[in-house]
Amino acid sequence: MSNSWSRRRKPKRAASPVEVDIVIRRLGASGDGIAEYSGKPVYVSGLLPGEEATVRLTGPRGDGYGAETLERQSDSADRVTPKCNYAEECGGCSVQHLAPRAYLAWKERLLAQALASKELAPERLEPMVEIKDGRRRLRFAAIGRSAGPVLGFNMKASKKIIGIDFCIAAEPALSKVISNSHELLSKILLAGETADLEVRTSLNGLDFLLVRSRPLEYQERVDIAAWMSETDAARFAWLPKDNEVPEVIIERRSPALSVAGISVTPSPGAFLQPTAAGEEFMAKFVLKHLRGARRVADLYSGWGAFALRLAKSMHVEAFEGSETMISSLNLAAGAAGLGGHLAGFTRDLERQPLQSDELGRFDAIVLDPPRAGALKQVQSLVTSGTKRIVYLSCNPAALARDGKILVDGGYRFLEAQPIDQFRWTSHLEVACLFERDR
Repeated sequence: MSNSWSRRRKPKRAASPVEVDIVIRRLGASGDGIAEYSGKPVYVSGLLPGEEATVRLTGPRGDGYGAETLERQSDSADRVTPKCNYAEECGGCSVQHLAPRAYLAWKERLLAQALASKELAPERLEPMVEIKDGRRRLRFAAIGRSAGPVLGFNMKASKKIIGIDFCIAAEPALSKVISNSHELLSKILLAGETADLEVRTSLNGLDFLLVRSRPLEYQERVDIAAWMSETDAARFAWLPKDNEVPEVIIERRSPALSVAGISVTPSPGAFLQPTAAGEEFMAKFVLKHLRGARRVADLYSGWGAFALRLAKSMHVEAFEGSETMISSLNLAAGAAGLGGHLAGFTRDLERQPLQSDELGRFDAIVLDPPRAGALKQVQSLVTSGTKRIVYLSCNPAALARDGKILVDGGYRFLEAQPIDQFRWTSHLEVACLFERDR
């Protein structure tokens, strides 16, 4: 279908004078259209397979060239008008211009291609589960300006920040933050100073985390406290760098979450699944496939989204590298009377994975690693006697690598369940079951 979106636009930069006519051959893993020029791939955001366009090469990108569209001469049958007014420039959602059926097929191919690269095939590949709820956490980019701060997201393939008024991917309460926070940001950001503002929902109000390298001054802390009172938010913390421990500036109420009726308050900035519905679906997958187990290890447990649920029917030991997240887990378990069924331990599983002698006491394992996967831990698992592993992945490539090690080590790849809870992006969750006979 033809529409005006991205048919013509003024180029944002002219890093290269080379202009070429191309035909998009396929959609890449990040959502870019991929063509070919001089035997090398050309990556262009906003274009779909089959579309013809004139583009300007903007410089090297990976094994080929990046490019920007000067004019699109044809429209794919799979092109639709994006629902978001910022879709053309915002880097948050890369494929809003792709029709729903084609979008799901593309995401399914991402998983299939990753598994095929390691010659893996689950015995059961379930259809994609779509989580259409708005996201309950967002991380905005901000910059101070003399005319007023700009809050939004980075533009596609750029560090430039595009200001937005509303985000259709988020829960409504998070979108309201955009307009409500400008007054505060004007007081705590210097002209030209950048920061990130992460916000998430909770049962007791919004939970904020400011990521800014410059320490907060006394007056800025006063301004934050006043703004928190005006907006009735729950907690505000400051993080100087991503690898450091946040400092709570003010906590008016505990920003608690409910996990199977158990109240838990994650530490500031702790990992949180983007949607409550997505977390619930994955938890049901875990509980279904671990039914009957007596003793379970939850590896990369975070603050206990799965461990707290499991501990109602089995003994669980949870391992996580963050001391603050383990503290949240243990406090919640104690308050819920699960102290005899759940114990959390601080352990960096990348540097110190559980070894076979430690793993041998568990009937089953839950594995929910970060994007890089769990290479060292998986290598230890194949030498253990553990029969059942539920692996939750947010990166099909890392899943394929780790899954290949498990299968080569004697496990059967019984099931893979793709879950789309990052709508209109290339991110994909996959819940998997691996099992072997003792």
